[in-house]
Amino acid sequence: MEITRNKNFIEVWLTNDEQETVDRKKLTDKLLADNEKSKVIFFLSGSADLVDCTSQLLIRNI
Repeated sequence: MEITRNKNFIEVWLTNDEQETVDRKKLTDKLLADNEKSKVIFFLSGSADLVDCTSQLLIRNI
């Protein structure tokens, strides 16, 4: 799991395994405890590797 905090939103990247074990509602509540004005955005991996797919997407859009 990777979490990146920005001024207006919090990015959460989850692998397939993490999607099955992480309670997104509880995680959202925990992340917003410090800053309720932010929005939490979840990036969920499909059947492929999330990091690989993201890398390929970035390479194609350079």
